[in-house]
Amino acid sequence: MAKMRYLVKAIGIVLLIFVVGTLIFSIVEFGFFKSLAQESILYYGLPAAFIIAFFLDLFPQYLSAHYILIIVAINKMNLFSFSVVVIVATFLASVVGFWLGRKTEEDVFSDIFGENIYTKMRNGINKLGAWYVAVSAISPLPYIPILFGAMDMKWKSFMLWGVVPRVLGFIATAIFAHYALPVILKIFGA
Repeated sequence: MAKMRYLVKAIGIVLLIFVVGTLIFSIVEFGFFKSLAQESILYYGLPAAFIIAFFLDLFPQYLSAHYILIIVAINKMNLFSFSVVVIVATFLASVVGFWLGRKTEEDVFSDIFGENIYTKMRNGINKLGAWYVAVSAISPLPYIPILFGAMDMKWKSFMLWGVVPRVLGFIATAIFAHYALPVILKIFGA
């Protein structure tokens, strides 16, 4: 049992380093991520959109999965199909990320911050964190399901305050991309 706990903790540390490293790299190399996403979607279509949306929501990036829908609308691709794929991918990424955070990161965060501070953070996320989760789900704030799981947020709260607003945010983005984006592009001559 001790070996299993050590393995889970090691996986948690590696995962935390990967998440932080990916976030930093995405900020430093924003143009790289942006062009990679655009070229992949234009060339590979729906499978690329699924993989990119899943990755962007599982591991927090400076680039949001909402960008996929903007790329699709600008290039006059099937916005409905891409919206469904992005919503399914981000839903799965949210659930997987939350589960990973719950299973691997609790001990890591407890060790990093100390048990007392971790307990205060965990209580805070369950008491007031729902608002941050909801706002981050639909805004440019980092949406980090792994962190919400690591803070021992309740599944029901995460689904209600994280996943539902996230899905509604993608629907709103698709509606905006379909109706308003062409008008905006026409006004600015793009």
